[in-house]
Amino acid sequence: MPPRAPGRTSTGRARLCALLAAACLSLGTSAWALAAGGTEPYLQVTTRAGEVLVDVPLPDSLTWTIEWRHSVAQVTVLDRFAYRDGVMYVTGQVSPYLDIAGLGGYAGRGEMTQLPDGRYQLSDLDLPLYGNVHNFIIGTERAPTVLVVGDQRFALTPNHAGEHARIEVIFR
Repeated sequence: MPPRAPGRTSTGRARLCALLAAACLSLGTSAWALAAGGTEPYLQVTTRAGEVLVDVPLPDSLTWTIEWRHSVAQVTVLDRFAYRDGVMYVTGQVSPYLDIAGLGGYAGRGEMTQLPDGRYQLSDLDLPLYGNVHNFIIGTERAPTVLVVGDQRFALTPNHAGEHARIEVIFR
C-alpha cells in the first residue's frame, strides 16, 4: 500500500465519501445513478428471494402498468405507474367499478372520470411510492398479474403465483 499524503487520513476520506453520497442522494435517484455511471433506466422485478423476473429498459415515457384480476369480483384492474425526477409514482387506475382496489377519487386527489366503455379511470393521482419501490404479491391463477412495459407483456403468475415481489427503477 502506498504511503498516505501528509494530512490525509482514512477518516477524512470516509467523511468526503459520505458527503458526496449525501449530496447525490439529495439530488434524487437519477442524479445518484448518473454519478455512479448509469444512464439508462430499467424496470426490474425481483422476488423476495432475489430472483430477477423482469429486467427491461423503460420506454421514453418512463411509464408502466400492472394488470391484475380482482380475486373476488373477477374483473381486470389496471394500476399505472411513472418514474419522474428520481421518484416512482402511482399515477392512476382503471377499473370497471368505483373504488374496487381502494384508490378511489376524492377532492384533492386525482381526477375520476368514466370512460366510454363504462369503466372508471382515476388519473393524475401522482402518489409517490415509499422508498422508490413497489412491493406487491404476485396474483394466483384465479387473480393473475401481468406487467406491461411499453408494448411488452410479462405474465408473472405462471411461475411465481403468490410470491412477494418488488418493482424498482435501476440505472445502468
